Amino acid sequence: MSSEAERWLAAVVGNTHVRWGWFAGESLVKVEQFPAHQPLSWPEETELWLAAVGSAPLPPRSPWVHCLELSQVPLRDPYPGLGLDRALALWAAGIRYGWPCLVIDAGTALTLTGADAEGSLAGGAILPGLGLQAQALADHTARLPKVEWDPGAPIPPRWARNTGAAIRSGILHTLLAGLRDFLADWRRRFPQGPLLVTGGDGELLYPHLRPLDAELRWDPHLVLRGIAGCRQLHRVVRKPSGAE
Repeated sequence: MSSEAERWLAAVVGNTHVRWGWFAGESLVKVEQFPAHQPLSWPEETELWLAAVGSAPLPPRSPWVHCLELSQVPLRDPYPGLGLDRALALWAAGIRYGWPCLVIDAGTALTLTGADAEGSLAGGAILPGLGLQAQALADHTARLPKVEWDPGAPIPPRWARNTGAAIRSGILHTLLAGLRDFLADWRRRFPQGPLLVTGGDGELLYPHLRPLDAELRWDPHLVLRGIAGCRQLHRVVRKPSGAE
């Protein structure tokens, strides 16, 4: 097998989950997700490139483990403290789909991150995601239940007639209204260019946002693609044993 087709592993290490992406060369062939508390293990002498974006424990350092840093992502003009996952997703979106671009990453926190036509960070916003908003209501009220989100369920009625539906309505309709406003403002600034939705709740939000813009696309693996792009830029090719 040629070095370009060798299997290697990308990982996004978050607070609650670790997302693995198996690559063959530059092609993403398989994605898996596991709870963050599970010990990380993978085949010996397999390259692991990871983005640590949460508090889950990291594997021990070794010649096979590469922990990416923000400085290794060739996004122009990032500010100090910009989330590594946001930078990776935005850069991957730009090089894959074109600049300027905007990424909506619907994870535990929902983030919007945009770049201009030169690939420079234009700015963004952060707010609690669907699950975090629902959890906050359950944790900080005496009687409200924790609701779950089903990507295949229809959008709840705006004027709901039971408590669970009312919670879903309040969170989802308010979130969608805010995102519509952000997208409209982005288009005033950048009339052309792709808009990307990614992240765990992106599958749920995408159908409701898709009618707003013809260039809106769903790509669940932007951060993994960003890791692959950084590996291509920064990896040192290993020589076979015994080679001069």
